[in-house]
Amino acid sequence: MEDKSMIEKKGTDRRNLAAILLIVAGAVLFLETFDIVDINLKYYIFSWKTLLIAIGLIVIVSSNNKLPGYIMVGLGFLFWLPSIFEYNVGLSQVFWPVILIAIGLIIISRRNKHDSLMRGHNQNRENDGSYHNEYIDDVSIFGGGVKRFSSQNLKGGNITAIFGGSEIDLIASQMSSEGTVIDMFTMFGGTKLIVPGSWQVKSEATSLFGGFTDKRHIKPEQVISDKVLLIKGVVIFGGVEIKNY
Repeated sequence: MEDKSMIEKKGTDRRNLAAILLIVAGAVLFLETFDIVDINLKYYIFSWKTLLIAIGLIVIVSSNNKLPGYIMVGLGFLFWLPSIFEYNVGLSQVFWPVILIAIGLIIISRRNKHDSLMRGHNQNRENDGSYHNEYIDDVSIFGGGVKRFSSQNLKGGNITAIFGGSEIDLIASQMSSEGTVIDMFTMFGGTKLIVPGSWQVKSEATSLFGGFTDKRHIKPEQVISDKVLLIKGVVIFGGVEIKNY
């Protein structure tokens, strides 16, 4: 698990990048206002394509899994190419093929990362249908489902939700002695985590037009664990919800 100084450094890097992007945007608009440059900069700055590039840069700086950021930057530049080189390609002709390729690349990158964690760990399922794994592995695309985990040494895992989402029930699980780290990638979807009220839950996930909410009802007399469930990753146009019974 990352120490406090590394966490603070990531937060500072993210804020600095956002500030630099705003300063650059303001500077180029200033140049255009006083006719120092003869380019329609507003057209290029206030565009969803430029926004996609900016979001990608923030993901690259703030996330351990940088591939989604690189893909978003690449998509932004790709969608700008017809305007820059003045050739006629309709957005509808390339939008879905490019999006599907991008989603495929993201899934492959997260699968490879997860496979390195899962090497040597078998998928154990109990008679009641719950999983006894030390690592969570869930991918939801245009759908979802419910998974229950009863691991007594839960270390973490990967959860990917794209145009869909799952409900992950961890009520019967116990965190490992080092705590639990879950890496999430949510895009146009959502994930619900059901965890005991006694767990500490912290989020380092980058939320872009999305959110992270803890809706648990914690009783005042409840003893809070000294171990932490840490949520990492990226949430784009989606949400992550923490609940308990």
